Amino acid sequence: MMIERIRREHGYMVRLLAILNRKLHLLEQEQPINYSIVKEIVDYLANHSEKVHHPKEDILYHYFLEKYGEQEQISDLEADHKALSEKTHSFLDVVEMILKDAVVPQDIFMDKLSHFIQDQKRHLDLEEQSVLPLIEKRFTTADWQHVESLWTVEENDPVFGETIADRYKQLAERVRQNDNEFV
Repeated sequence: MMIERIRREHGYMVRLLAILNRKLHLLEQEQPINYSIVKEIVDYLANHSEKVHHPKEDILYHYFLEKYGEQEQISDLEADHKALSEKTHSFLDVVEMILKDAVVPQDIFMDKLSHFIQDQKRHLDLEEQSVLPLIEKRFTTADWQHVESLWTVEENDPVFGETIADRYKQLAERVRQNDNEFV
């Protein structure tokens, strides 16, 4: 069911944000970090969100608004997705500059990383705590069937799916390591 896939993807995002948060703590302790992993996480969040995750959510939101009318929590989500995308790409540019040996002061990078994590978390919290519960409460079985019929994209998560994309192999390995650390 679409809602379950969205929630599963939210869980993946939370796991990736936890890795970024650990990177931020290492930087705060003046420890070195692997910027390539940071790039892969931000790249994944940008690309997967824009191509798969947010379009799926937008189907739910548009349908909800069309059928049930304006709701404050829902009506601004598409704009929030767009703003989040712009912030993500902007932060990705900074990470790529660092990987190309551009000088970015550590305190500025840490501030940008902290804001990036906060923005992502705020968005996920809004959806999980307000928007998705509202949709679940109102949608009927017929509503779910209809939105499912609108989603025609084949999903294969490039980090958490069965086939790992070459560009995310390092990240997928890091995620597996993290999972093993918390078992």
